Amino acid sequence: MAGITLDDGMRVLNAAFAKARSLDLVVGVSVVDARGDLVASARMDGSLWWWTESSRAKAMATVTYGGLPSGELLERASRPVAQALVHMHQGRMAPQQGAVPIRKGGVLVGAVGTAGGSGEEDEEISAAGASAVEQA
Repeated sequence: MAGITLDDGMRVLNAAFAKARSLDLVVGVSVVDARGDLVASARMDGSLWWWTESSRAKAMATVTYGGLPSGELLERASRPVAQALVHMHQGRMAPQQGAVPIRKGGVLVGAVGTAGGSGEEDEEISAAGASAVEQA
């Protein structure tokens, strides 16, 4: 089973940005592989500079926890294990709502994270991006 490719990452970004535009939002979106390495990241015109890093940190949290959507990690965020993981990743992991896993054939290949809307909006945008790969 192949992992996530750059072409996959670009499809995710395009689908996520289309969803953001339909919600009249400006966001940053990042795609990571199953190890947490960056595949693709971009921000829409007018977005804040730090949204790409925030979106990547949300995606990193999702793969760190084996594919749990980052919204499910909120109640764990203050626990010692979560704090240790954030520290271990030097703050590049954020257990905040806005990221979902990307799966191919049921196998976790990465995650997509979004920043710029509410947590619910970010997760909805991320889900739209993930579906571009999962349905391909």
